[in-house]
Amino acid sequence: MVQVTALSQRERLILAELSGVAGRYSTGVDRDRSQHEAIAAIRAVTTDARLLGIQAGVALADPCQMSGKTVRLLKAAGADMAVAAGHAMDVRERMRRQGARYPHEDLSPRWASGIRFGGIGFGGSGS
Repeated sequence: MVQVTALSQRERLILAELSGVAGRYSTGVDRDRSQHEAIAAIRAVTTDARLLGIQAGVALADPCQMSGKTVRLLKAAGADMAVAAGHAMDVRERMRRQGARYPHEDLSPRWASGIRFGGIGFGGSGS
């Protein structure tokens, strides 16, 4: 379990910047740029697999399930997807307590075996 509040101020600032850059290349103004360019921009922020995984976990926890491209970019940039899966479960639980509803309540991290997780495929090569 990742407690973001326990991260250093520097790590929290990196996560904030990472959120903006990953969002810009996945659903924002630079969404039509190449994946190579997007991954390079993400890696320019950080190559720390744990921080990339934390941010991927936030995207996995999106109750609207619109962050699949964000997760794929973070994974391609080197995100630790075990961290992502654990953090996604924590974020989903906090959001659920605040009233968020998830269309697919199965939270098992099945992406590791190539099965779809939360409506987004993460197994194998580029699913």
